[in-house]
Amino acid sequence: MADTNNLTGVRNSGVAIADPLIGSTASNTSQILEVTGQGEVSVVTTLTEVQLGIRVQAKTATEVQEQVAQRSTAVVDALQKLGAQELQTTSIQLNPVYSFENGTQTLTGFEGLNTLQFELPTNQAGAAIDKAIQAGANVIQNISFTASDEVLQQARLQVLSEAVKDAQAQAQAVFSTLQLTPGQIIDIDINSDDNPRPSPLVSNLTADRVSASASTTPIIGGPQTIEASVSLDIGYSPNSAGTLASATDSLIGVRNSGRAIADPLIGSTASNTSQILEVTGQGEVSVVTTLTEVQLGIRVQAKTATEVQEQVAQRSTAVVDALQKLGAQELQTTSIQLNPVYSFENGTQTLTGFEGLNTLQFELPTNQAGAAIDKAIQAGANVIQNISFTASDEVLQQARLQVLSEAVKDAQAQAQAVFSTLQLTPGQIIDIDINSNDNLRPSPLVSNLTVDRTFALGTTTPIIGGPQTIKASVSLDIGYSPNSGVILDLPLNGLQQYA
Repeated sequence: MADTNNLTGVRNSGVAIADPLIGSTASNTSQILEVTGQGEVSVVTTLTEVQLGIRVQAKTATEVQEQVAQRSTAVVDALQKLGAQELQTTSIQLNPVYSFENGTQTLTGFEGLNTLQFELPTNQAGAAIDKAIQAGANVIQNISFTASDEVLQQARLQVLSEAVKDAQAQAQAVFSTLQLTPGQIIDIDINSDDNPRPSPLVSNLTADRVSASASTTPIIGGPQTIEASVSLDIGYSPNSAGTLASATDSLIGVRNSGRAIADPLIGSTASNTSQILEVTGQGEVSVVTTLTEVQLGIRVQAKTATEVQEQVAQRSTAVVDALQKLGAQELQTTSIQLNPVYSFENGTQTLTGFEGLNTLQFELPTNQAGAAIDKAIQAGANVIQNISFTASDEVLQQARLQVLSEAVKDAQAQAQAVFSTLQLTPGQIIDIDINSNDNLRPSPLVSNLTVDRTFALGTTTPIIGGPQTIKASVSLDIGYSPNSGVILDLPLNGLQQYA
């Protein structure tokens, strides 16, 4: 079995492919199992990178440039006083603005946008954004989170170890089920994936000089995922495939199905046979989910952007406090938005107010999720965007290994049915191809709660998690000895085919 370490969020899955190496002397075997293990580690992020800007419209390009320069200087000064790191200009734009009427294009003014980027510890990022907006920034383009270089380097090494353990566990599950004797590790291939930052928060703050005077905007960094894969080529000693018994275990919800195809390989010397049966077994296991992931938000509309930002900041702070008191895990900010609201009448666009939406995500045991949602709504949340269920990492890892065994047993049962019907004598297992399917979470529950401060009085919202399905397929190439005179009772253009 694969071991786990003390890092949070380790999930392993992989694929295994076996190819015969005819004449190979490695481990005195002629067959190779190539197994690929996957490692995934989630680490806590501590740094936030922010891209914000200063957008100005005016009648002339000179006016625009003067205002952008003044406000950009004020924003840079404010950020430098806060100790912002990696502070840099990332974009300078100046473009004409046109109106279109009766097919005629008319220049009405100019728009300028200067964009700055900086980095700060996440616990300081919200206050820095507020200060920058007070100084003149009025666009938030991007927010992303990352761990420190030291933490990332340690995680990269540990995730390689997890990938190796996963490959070993898969190989053991296959060899044990097929009663094969593993040999030496002949080849090792390490594939460390690129590890991008978590999906950034994307915001579109367009109001001029918006500030939250009553509360600091809460920003909670999400985890960063590090992934790697390791492939092992393991030799094995083939045993006779004469006994191909179908078996089942105690897992609930196992359903097996597959396909079997026999192809003659004329002149092949593999396993001293001239024919190969290729059979693919399918394994499917349903496991009970115990964890619920929730995305909810705080949506506010008001006449001015300042009112919106103040209310969103206050209510977001209250929701975060409520969820933290309930012990919510993986609590993070997933979206910050502030947008103008327009009305359109007789071809004229009129600004009528602003709308803000801050979105949070958290995870709790399913039996606690309903009460947590109720508490969050009482604290100020008024949008539920997504609910999904998953089993624990330990249950998922065990299921992935067991479903491989189920797929092998299904392949064996199919092969036995074919060989028995055709009165053929099975030989060695020449090739093994294991395909662990992507095991996605169940389709999430989707809700759109938009009524302000709606909550259930005197009762807790019931939430019941559905099962999570784990799938895998295993293909076996099994040599067999053809018997002479066997009639294949299969019509082929009205004729019978004789072996």
